[in-house]
Amino acid sequence: MRTILVATDYSKPARNAAFYALHLANALKANIDLCHAFGLPIESPMLGQIAWSVYEYPDLYEENTKELKKLAKTLEDREKVVWGDEAFPFHPSIHYGSEGGDAVHVINNTAADKKPLLIVMGMQGAGMLTRFIFGSNSIQMIENTKYPLLLVPLNHKYNGLKKIAFATDLNKKDIKTAQLLIEFAKYFDAELLITHIIQSNNDVIQDVDYEHKKEMFLKNLNGKICYNCIYSENIDYGLEILKYKDIDMLVMGHHDKSFFKRLFLGSHAARQAVELEIPLLTIPENGHVHF
Repeated sequence: MRTILVATDYSKPARNAAFYALHLANALKANIDLCHAFGLPIESPMLGQIAWSVYEYPDLYEENTKELKKLAKTLEDREKVVWGDEAFPFHPSIHYGSEGGDAVHVINNTAADKKPLLIVMGMQGAGMLTRFIFGSNSIQMIENTKYPLLLVPLNHKYNGLKKIAFATDLNKKDIKTAQLLIEFAKYFDAELLITHIIQSNNDVIQDVDYEHKKEMFLKNLNGKICYNCIYSENIDYGLEILKYKDIDMLVMGHHDKSFFKRLFLGSHAARQAVELEIPLLTIPENGHVHF
């Protein structure tokens, strides 16, 4: 059965992301797997103490299983409110599991086992991810995941997907990603906005090579798509412009690692890009994408 993996640390951003994922699961006809990674309290052998996490593990596991069960019940109750008690429309089944260890490691191991359509996480907003993937872990997750990764801002509520923006420089690798996104958009009857952010002068639009590159990119894409060219001094400000395009989701290809490093660790302008306050979906290069 198709599934969406929802990583949670029980925080407000993670809870909001779980509610968002519930609506995606309904449209994609997929179930939900809640995943939590808990820390292991290991004492330092340098102090002559024995690592005691192995003795605490059962208690930690039980405690977190109870928390996951509560969240699952909350999601099931939300389903009844939104879609009623009848079997139709589709109601996602909610499953859950927790494991001790590094968050990125646990999430990727669970994904390898569940083979999800995508992984969903919460995002704090204002450039700060939740503590679950705070700091370097956010970069590690983006760089190491083999599955599409969706980061949902704390204050963003699901209101359908009508327009999905795919930011691209029109390279050949992104053509395959665009085709996959068209299939994803069909589940929501959404339009895919192919967005090229140009960091150059306005004469580029008249360039023959550019027009050929654009034509080659778009010619084999079939579905509800449109093309949008944004002129900006850099990609960060270009993404800022998307705020005013009524975008419901922004998509970036995984291969543009420099963008993500600037986005989470870079300049003020880059951090402002996170404040789009719309979900950010990353598609892994050569990963497992099955929309």
